[in-house]
Parts: sequence; structure tokens; C-alpha cells
Amino acid sequence: MPDDKEIKKKKAAVEAEIKRLEEICADFSDNQKQLAAGLIENIAFQRIELCRLRDFILRNGWTELFSQSEKQEPYSRIRPEADIFTKTLSLYAKNIKTLNEMSPKPLENLRVQGDGFDAFVESRDRA
Repeated sequence: MPDDKEIKKKKAAVEAEIKRLEEICADFSDNQKQLAAGLIENIAFQRIELCRLRDFILRNGWTELFSQSEKQEPYSRIRPEADIFTKTLSLYAKNIKTLNEMSPKPLENLRVQGDGFDAFVESRDRA
């Protein structure tokens, strides 16, 4: 369970991301800004959580050994954090696309930023 200091740090990171996204969406009409407000908040939260999950996966890997009892042979399974990362990344990309489609013109500064996974896979496959 995160402590108060960690929660404050996450909230500050989410607020900074909200401001960044609002600046990118500055050319939205007032109605569009009102419609996009909740979406922007969710996108900001998702991005911060994706960074946290990515760091966890980099430290611990995508899979773990798991056993339901001491009598059972452990087997490799995808970590719950890796599963959450994958689902959140998919939703984040959809939300970014939705926000981009709301724009009167394509948002050039709004890109789904690479999380380093593709580079990791490419370097792993070369080894």
C-alpha cells in the first residue's frame, strides 16, 4: 500500500501530465475542452501508471514462478502487473486516438510515447 508521500508524488505527476495535455489541446473549442476534461484526466493517470508498471516489469520481468500449493510444481505465469500493463497500454492508446480525433486538426505533439518494450524485444532477439 502506497504511503502518503508516494500518493502525493503520483498526484503531482498526474497533475503535471494533465497540464501538458491541456496545453496540447489549447486549440479545442470550449465545448470540446469540457468534453475532453475527463478523458484528459484518465489519460494522464494511465500514463503515470504505465510508467510505474513499466519500471516494475523492467525490475522483475514479465513472468514469475507460481504455485497454488507447496505440493504443486511451480510454473511460469505472466505477472498480474504485466497483464495490467498490457490492458492499460491498449486503453491508453485508444484514449489518445479518441482525444486526437476530437481535435480540429491532428495533434502533432500528442504521440503514444514508446515505453521501451519494442527496443527491449529487438535487443533481446538480436542476442
